[in-house]
Amino acid sequence: MDRKKHILIVDDVTTNLKVAADVLKDHYQLSMAKSGQQALDFLKKAKPDLILLDVRMPGMDGYETLEHIKANSDTANIPVVFLTVDDQRESEIKGLKMGAMDFILKPFEPEIMLSRIEKILQIEDLRRNLSNSAKKDPLTGLWNRKFMEDDIEKYFITKNKGVFLLCDIDNFKFVNDTYGHVFGDNVLCNFAKILKSNVGPRDMAGRIGGDEFAVFLKGDYTDDEINSYCDILMKAVHNDMKDPSELSYNPSISIGISVSPDDGIDFNTIYHRADKALYYVKQNGKDSYHYYKQREEYLNNTIENFNSEQDLSRLEGFMKEKSYENGALRVEYEGFKNIVHFVQRTIARSNQTVWMILFTLTHSGPEKLSTEQLEEAMQQVERAIVVSLRMGDVTTQYSSFQYVTLLMNANEEDSRGIAQRIILTWQELSEDKYMTLTYDLKNIVPK
Repeated sequence: MDRKKHILIVDDVTTNLKVAADVLKDHYQLSMAKSGQQALDFLKKAKPDLILLDVRMPGMDGYETLEHIKANSDTANIPVVFLTVDDQRESEIKGLKMGAMDFILKPFEPEIMLSRIEKILQIEDLRRNLSNSAKKDPLTGLWNRKFMEDDIEKYFITKNKGVFLLCDIDNFKFVNDTYGHVFGDNVLCNFAKILKSNVGPRDMAGRIGGDEFAVFLKGDYTDDEINSYCDILMKAVHNDMKDPSELSYNPSISIGISVSPDDGIDFNTIYHRADKALYYVKQNGKDSYHYYKQREEYLNNTIENFNSEQDLSRLEGFMKEKSYENGALRVEYEGFKNIVHFVQRTIARSNQTVWMILFTLTHSGPEKLSTEQLEEAMQQVERAIVVSLRMGDVTTQYSSFQYVTLLMNANEEDSRGIAQRIILTWQELSEDKYMTLTYDLKNIVPK
């Protein structure tokens, strides 16, 4: 059964309250107030769907009461209908200009009263639906980015503790390309259902765009509580989003986390910092979560404490590893595409030798290197490598301050020449006099 609409009747004359109640009691839930102040006190505790407000009352009259209602953001949108014995046009114009929806004359005509109230409530329902539609993502029914941004900014005006989770469905492009967009839309909607069932009444979940979603938890949370929440989401994705008709699809999500106030107290800051934490997850295997503060500590600590010989040996060991598992090797789609492209460029060659170069950034400046400075320097390293290598070579970022490059069918002299050329190219791009790019070289001999 649908909930009865709630109407607050405000009139200083008890007889008028009883007459109005007799007309409305079978159709609506009713509350009564005998003064403007009583009405305002009531509105602090409850929000009716409509207010019937007498114009002439001692002390605070209807017009003054309406001013207070409209001045409060929590009550400003509640429709108000004036009750009056005054049929003067000037009074009606004044009330409508102040925001009243209509006037009902005393003594009440039951049918007219019911009809006008019903029409106003229908208009209000339509307004609310349109307002909510403008705030919601049409596919998933979650809040859209604009509404989340506005709501979070309002929250930070008075409070500063919260947790922002930026969630990305792993390999979603592969899902759309392989199974089709209808299947992909179902994946998005199923994940939205998981978020809806795992956010509290004070929290919010939204779709930022594409396969990117966000959750904002309002309040103070410990790391253990945040970790447990992320574990719940990831477990639900693994268990509830698997489609039995598509056995090859194993859904997972990656989550980047920023925590207020440490990581910011405005939407743009917490969003971009959660995005950086999400990028870290994407670059390190996906299907996990990471805090921005962890990423910051990782970037700041590792550049001062490294051993390139150990890193090179570790990489060499990785290159020599063999898999003794039977059957085909399963890799993520993006990695598979890279392997295919790599094989296509190299299968025509024979008797190849492979040289591995590990490029390492070091910093000797008087001040600690910022995250942004390191990222910019690494982008310059990447550009220098890409423009200096041949199509048959391959490179990837090894750590937050290192790149590893494989040179196919090259000798040591050529490899050193390429490494030095990359360093010279990087030096032309870099403007930081305290930053240095070095390299270590190793011949990979497969067993």
